[in-house]
Amino acid sequence: MAIEKRKAQELVVRAGLELMEKGLIARTWGNVSARISDNVFVITPSGIPYEKLTPDDIVEVTIDELAYDENGLKPSSEKGVHAAAYKHHPEVDFVIHTHQIAASAVSVTGRDVPVHGDYKKVLGAVVPNAEYGMPSTGKLKDAVDAAIAANPTSKAFLMRHHGTVCLGKDYDDAFKVVGTLEDFCKDVMAKTIAGVGHNDKLTADDLAAVFTAAVVAPENRDLPCEDLGSSLREGDTFTLFMDGGEKYECSVETGKAVPGAPIAPRVAELHSEIYKNTDDIIIRNYQTPEAIALSKKGEAEKAYLDDFCQIAGSVVANVSWDPTSYRTDAVEAGKAASGRNAILVKGHGALCTGMNPYDADAVKLVLEKEAIAAMYAQLVLGTKNLGTLDRVIQRLVYKMKYSKQADKK
Repeated sequence: MAIEKRKAQELVVRAGLELMEKGLIARTWGNVSARISDNVFVITPSGIPYEKLTPDDIVEVTIDELAYDENGLKPSSEKGVHAAAYKHHPEVDFVIHTHQIAASAVSVTGRDVPVHGDYKKVLGAVVPNAEYGMPSTGKLKDAVDAAIAANPTSKAFLMRHHGTVCLGKDYDDAFKVVGTLEDFCKDVMAKTIAGVGHNDKLTADDLAAVFTAAVVAPENRDLPCEDLGSSLREGDTFTLFMDGGEKYECSVETGKAVPGAPIAPRVAELHSEIYKNTDDIIIRNYQTPEAIALSKKGEAEKAYLDDFCQIAGSVVANVSWDPTSYRTDAVEAGKAASGRNAILVKGHGALCTGMNPYDADAVKLVLEKEAIAAMYAQLVLGTKNLGTLDRVIQRLVYKMKYSKQADKK
């Protein structure tokens, strides 16, 4: 069938915005394409945020050779993944690669997932899990190509430690696959959680409670959770915002209130030390049940998901915040924040940092996914996090290339 070129470009832009609104992608991550002829598709460009895209930005690529106009924008580095879908499925005219939460969590196990019930009508009999390869590499392209070739009736594919590829005959069909896959993966997680918790009424939303009971040390399960506040820096001062609506003007140097301002809570010292050790101007408090539960384990988080290690850090420290040693803990937390965009605070969740609200929100989004994936992984025996070299390389490439490229347009 294929889709007329201009309409295809418009649909790709629309799809990117819809995926962002639904929290299925972050920053410039994920990508969308549409077939416009037997051997050509159009795809999102590399490194440009979805909200800045126009139809003219959507790049033409050939399926057989992955050729494109060298004088224009570069296509997504995952163009080969999309080409594999079109090559093996002539009936497919729309492909979506997402980083959706539940499916990303299930992907870290590395296992193919048999499909049950009505899900089969949309997804096929199995959701294959492609072997791991770092983003933008030939290894990843070849792994997805092999998974698609070996499973001709499957419409959704997991990419280990990364996300998904969903195939549709058109825009609506592709989004149906995306949504159905997420519901199915939530169901898969619920069954695992129920098994660990020995309660078949548990759901995916009970992950934090089951993880806390099964993995967190008994002495850490009931740790108090203090409001760590959020803040915005302006030069030598920052404004600290607490959950109750209070705000305080503070000095970056001292972590105390500026002269004439109300006395700030001691958590201001934590924010001041982070600002001293980073170039960031925003700190966001993140205290969902998942983030709090993961922080209670008291261990540094070695990334399970590609986008987390890229955007937040290859290893995110887990620091203490003890009321009896605030100053010492604040200094150590500040050091731990250097070179990262998030830290876990034992029993209190996490703090996410950024150079602007867009960056800070992206960190929060990937932290939410990582917390869920990490907890699920530790409830499934034999699941490992990303290798050290993979994590370090991805963080370096992101900091040196993609984070800067996203700000150009």
